[in-house]
Amino acid sequence: MKSLWQQITAEGRRLVKVAGMAVAGLVLLLIASLFTDDPAKTFFRTLSLLGTGMVLLSVTMMVLTFRKARAVIPGALLVSLATTFAVAGVQFLFAAQRPGLLLAFLSLLAGGLVGMGWARTTKVFIDGDAVRSQGTAWYLVVWAITFLSNQLMALVLGAAPAGGLVILLVGTGVAIGNNVYQLMRYRRATAMLVAPVNPLP
Repeated sequence: MKSLWQQITAEGRRLVKVAGMAVAGLVLLLIASLFTDDPAKTFFRTLSLLGTGMVLLSVTMMVLTFRKARAVIPGALLVSLATTFAVAGVQFLFAAQRPGLLLAFLSLLAGGLVGMGWARTTKVFIDGDAVRSQGTAWYLVVWAITFLSNQLMALVLGAAPAGGLVILLVGTGVAIGNNVYQLMRYRRATAMLVAPVNPLP
């Protein structure tokens, strides 16, 4: 099993690779758009279509693979947490309008509770020398409710002052709660040495 530092560096390299591919794709799209009659319109329309396609693809992949057992990698969870904090911090710092501290705290708290509840819907077990998690039907249900709620909040709060940041903070809370609780279950699993396929609370 890789050390925590090896896990973090491997996940960091993966993120850099994905980010590089995304930037390269945007550059190619921008260059291609320059050869059209309205480059700006073509670029943003294509970008919107690609975004919609990515959302549909992610929904399809979630439905098809949510029951697949995956290794719980602490380093990857820590990198995910750091990325979540960084993205939220940058957007919060440069936002033209910010929600009040109480609303921001409540948004994070609500998201965190949802994230922890979502993490509890997975089965965690030891398989050889790896800790794995497997989604259940409730995992898919909570994900669907969270996804639809996020879209609804975007419609309701999108035009409101600081509405976008409220949605961002809720999503950030979900990611933090989910990742932190997964780390807690990982530590519990390795400490208790539970039998394979024996789910943890």
